[in-house]
Amino acid sequence: MDVTTETVAPREVEFTIRPEAEQVEDARREAARRVARQVKIPGFRPGKAPYALVERTVGRKLLTEQAIEILAPDLYKRILEEGGYQPYDRPTLNILRQEPLEFRIRVPLEPTVELADYCAIEVEPEPEVVVTPEQEEQLLNELREQHGAWVPVERPAQVGDQVTLDIRGTSDEETVFDQEGTQLTLSETLSPPGFAQEIAGMLPGQTREFSLTYPEDYSQSELAGETVNMTTTLRGLKERRLPELDDEFAQSVGDHATLEDLKAQLRENLKAQLDAEARDRLATRVLDRVVEQSGLEYPNAAVEQEIDSLIRQRESRLRQQGFTLESYLRVIHKSMAQLRDELRPEAEEQLRRSLVLREVAKVEKIEVQPGELIAEVDRVARAYGEQAAAVRQALMQQGALGPVAGDLYARKALARLVDVVMGKAEGVCEAPEVPAAEALAEQAPEAAEAGSQPGEAGGEPPTGAVERSPGEPPEE
Repeated sequence: MDVTTETVAPREVEFTIRPEAEQVEDARREAARRVARQVKIPGFRPGKAPYALVERTVGRKLLTEQAIEILAPDLYKRILEEGGYQPYDRPTLNILRQEPLEFRIRVPLEPTVELADYCAIEVEPEPEVVVTPEQEEQLLNELREQHGAWVPVERPAQVGDQVTLDIRGTSDEETVFDQEGTQLTLSETLSPPGFAQEIAGMLPGQTREFSLTYPEDYSQSELAGETVNMTTTLRGLKERRLPELDDEFAQSVGDHATLEDLKAQLRENLKAQLDAEARDRLATRVLDRVVEQSGLEYPNAAVEQEIDSLIRQRESRLRQQGFTLESYLRVIHKSMAQLRDELRPEAEEQLRRSLVLREVAKVEKIEVQPGELIAEVDRVARAYGEQAAAVRQALMQQGALGPVAGDLYARKALARLVDVVMGKAEGVCEAPEVPAAEALAEQAPEAAEAGSQPGEAGGEPPTGAVERSPGEPPEE
């Protein structure tokens, strides 16, 4: 067997393979025996027809393609073992020519990480968090808004009011909508632009006519870019009445004896939130600094998998809002290919962070103990309120712990990295000779089973994926 190896992209190699003629002939005959068991050949029992007859019946080209599927797995495995290659994902196979047989296998390889000396990296700490009087006032106003009430009024409508309208819209003398008793809050964000301003100033019972144009990117395609003549009648008008900021209000919104008690609780909650945000910003800056100074190489397949993950996340959020990914793409006027291109920078950034974090976890010997995992499951489940018990049970099912374990493992690694960089702990800062992917698989094997780890399909070339080069004539 003759093999030529070429690096064709970062962490991607191509093996051009030219098997020995005897190997190919033996594989063709084995292919003929398999085909003969599936194809009915008159005068012969399944699998008993002679090779020459099988070849005339199905064609030499088919037997050669079947022979490649027989040969390729063993040859591929041998090349990987002899070269010490670690595949990241399934390879692709392409037939270059059939006589003499020559084919090419392209394989993405595991990413490599040359970790920066993070013990020597310096990062400025976040400024001390201070809750300002303006922030406290904003929280109080938001709390008042939440506990306010809509009260009917007899005066001209204004922006911020809640109105009940009969609305009829026509375009080219055709009715495009006719709604009675529509209730909405007048705001600058209403579409079409200018609608709130047209309603402002109307009195209950008054009717007004006006024309407005919908934006070109309006979600309802039949109205997008259309100028609509509207006839509106104001049927009801309410304004938002907010409670007084006093001890009675404080007692009504929680276990607070006085307004000062409420303010103190709000300050404490906001301080905790701002502290958490500051910790997150610091962790991101630390991780990004280490990423910048580390040497990373990864195949494009790794980026594509990150893009797939981002799309699944977006699709899940859209489903919760009652939309599909297809309808979302129509609204934003983009194709799936354009969306993938748009997500590529974010996916690559996430991938680089993930690779460095895994390497740090391996170096620092981060482990997730069973008790920690159970506590994390409980924490996640509690966020679902009344459904906590059902969520906990679902997370404890076989294979479902993978994402939870992987997330906890990554958070522990990031916390350790921040402590080392900020001088709160001594770090190892020297990578052992173990592939990064193996470390995560050992600590969170369920994550690998769930399909979140690379390299799980890299052992064999895909069957049934043979292709001819452009322009290759069919062989009879």
